[in-house]
Amino acid sequence: MTDMQTEDFAERPADAKIGGNGENLNSEIYKCPNCGNFLYYDPESGKLKCDYCKTEENLQEVGNAVELPYDDQVEQGFESWKGVKSVRCNSCGAVTVLPQYEVVVNCPFCNASNIVQSDEIGGLRPNGILPFRVSRRQVPEIYAKWLKSKYVAPNKLRKNAQSQPCSGLYIPVFTFDSNCDCSYSIRYGKYYTTTVGIGKSKRTVTRTRWYFDSGRVENFFNDVQIEASKSITQKNLRKLGGFDTDNSMEYHSQYLSGYSAERYDKGLDASWAEAKDMMEESMRAMIVSKYNADVIDYVRMDNLFTERTYKYVLVPIWVFNYKYGGKSYGCIVNGRTKHIIGNYPKSPVKVGSIALTIGIAVGVLIWLYFKYLA
Repeated sequence: MTDMQTEDFAERPADAKIGGNGENLNSEIYKCPNCGNFLYYDPESGKLKCDYCKTEENLQEVGNAVELPYDDQVEQGFESWKGVKSVRCNSCGAVTVLPQYEVVVNCPFCNASNIVQSDEIGGLRPNGILPFRVSRRQVPEIYAKWLKSKYVAPNKLRKNAQSQPCSGLYIPVFTFDSNCDCSYSIRYGKYYTTTVGIGKSKRTVTRTRWYFDSGRVENFFNDVQIEASKSITQKNLRKLGGFDTDNSMEYHSQYLSGYSAERYDKGLDASWAEAKDMMEESMRAMIVSKYNADVIDYVRMDNLFTERTYKYVLVPIWVFNYKYGGKSYGCIVNGRTKHIIGNYPKSPVKVGSIALTIGIAVGVLIWLYFKYLA
């Protein structure tokens, strides 16, 4: 990356002009020039906004996140995020990064209040960030709509959906690009039927005719996404619909204003190992799809990955954590697409009514069977 690409907004002099309106901002704390309140990134306007006097400030223009070469040396050393601090949750262990001036009271992941200041943690600095597109104002509406589709959710919870607290944060994702040149051999079978035996023992059986082949296939993988979070799984990342990381911007602290971020729990090399497994599985499926096979005995592959690149991108989510009936529940909303996943309490009355309805229906079917068919 060039010096311009790695320059952080927080390092600019106090008289630097920010955005298109030429107003001066303290780039480390993003204070409103009118009332002195903190500014936050507003997804709806695409600007920094003051929640108190509604002043809006243009963002500094930044380019798209760039692909970085991936080799065995890139995960070494320490890189500061600049203008941020780290806090650790002693309950779930999550390390959260937030602007220096922000005060976090509860962990955004488990809602625990056992939060302590943490030392700076060595590792990579994000080179990309995917800004929020879904605003805080929209999240309760998304949550309420999702609850409406859950018949067994308690009515009281539905009524209170609009007031459920939520936290906006960025989670770490590594994306990988790579060419894959694969030489392979395959043994596959096709079923056929034949008649065996004579007389009364004559019958039709299914057998397998085996074939062998070898060849070569190539494929380019773009932005294979691997979660690097302590608090979200690869499965849930897929359930959230993934993220349009091709549109990620160069990392800049202005997008972090008003939000927090999680430091990666899974390193670059471990993430590449997962991405490589996914790519190899995709190559295997590509090979198998070339043959109209009924059964596969084996596929042996020799994969060569070249021109490997990566991005370390922060992607946006909204997190709900709340208690109902003495139990904890949580939901996650994709901060770009509005996809939502999570769990919710079930009303014993509604669950009982469904079970009763099913029981009655099964009883009626059994009665009809014995009355008319038995």
